[in-house]
Amino acid sequence: MTRPGVALERLDAYDPAKTLEALRRVLAPLGGMERFVKPGAKVALKPNLLFGRAAGKALNTHPEIVRAAGRLALEAGAGELLIGDSPGFGTARGAARLCGILPVAEELGAAVVEFTPVEHMDRGRSFPRLELARELLEADVVINLPKMKTHGQMLMTLAVKNMFGAVPGTRKFQWHYRAGRDKLVFARALNEIAMAVRPALSILDAVLAMDGMGPSSGRPRWTNFIAAGDDPWALDAAIMDVLGLERSLLFTLLAASGHGPSEWREVEIFGESPEALRPDDWDIPELVTAQMHGGFVEKRLPRLADWLRARISPPPRANGRCVRCGHCVAICPAGAMRLDPDPVIDREKCIRCYCCHELCQYGGMDMRRGGALARILGFGG
Repeated sequence: MTRPGVALERLDAYDPAKTLEALRRVLAPLGGMERFVKPGAKVALKPNLLFGRAAGKALNTHPEIVRAAGRLALEAGAGELLIGDSPGFGTARGAARLCGILPVAEELGAAVVEFTPVEHMDRGRSFPRLELARELLEADVVINLPKMKTHGQMLMTLAVKNMFGAVPGTRKFQWHYRAGRDKLVFARALNEIAMAVRPALSILDAVLAMDGMGPSSGRPRWTNFIAAGDDPWALDAAIMDVLGLERSLLFTLLAASGHGPSEWREVEIFGESPEALRPDDWDIPELVTAQMHGGFVEKRLPRLADWLRARISPPPRANGRCVRCGHCVAICPAGAMRLDPDPVIDREKCIRCYCCHELCQYGGMDMRRGGALARILGFGG
């Protein structure tokens, strides 16, 4: 079997000309954009649009990465170009406007689409029925454009996790409830969503990245590179190497071991070496460094695990930036929150999915560190 390839390329600013040339260079060892986009193809660009924020906040894929990927797709002969995602709230068009992608789409002649759900069946999978974006499933080519960010539940948002945006609208919150109690189960769901969408190419925006309490309340950091690969798991594995982290700490890779794609074990690196791009003091959420899902209690005694989690793992809590908008209450998949007048969380109901933290546009929710027993058992950082 041919080893999947991942290319790494330095890029120290989002200058339009430099970004376009950097994308040409990073794709060259993979065969160039023409390997993936054939004349007349319908091409879907899938950036990370968590919600509408200025590009300098590092929440979303930068508009220049989208512009460069779109230009190269058109040069390769794309007959139709669309840009889409399913933001945590609001519309794709609204988020694209606020983060600067909408004028890029207009320049490229690309439609910014709102995803519509369609049923995808595959009885050979752990999750045989998925409702995914028709626009991605019907495209000839999906180009995945993730942003390098930490993630309070899955450790990192990279190429595989970015495919979760293929789940339209509030259905994402339902998935958090179904699979969020066990990180490994949720990771398997993410893997199967990525396998269903089958992105032909992933180009990672790691020029301005986010560490700390991502994916929305972390620290923007200039890490000054982009990466590309034809296998999203291989790309994620290479990025873990760049960060100097064990690959098995990334739940989607751990879940892929013996269950789904495993080609990421042997990755051929082109361009820069991972060590040459490694940022200093990369801060990952402590909340996910312990992995209780591999333990006896979680696997054999799930009800006991839920009972323990509710008592020794602290739930999120509102901080001084909370504006009492009620969005966290509306999206909580477990129905564990109410306004009184600040957000109040029912400790028994809370499943520690951290949707409230991830999707608060004001940074108004904190994830508290648990005690020693919680960290030993892996219930929280």
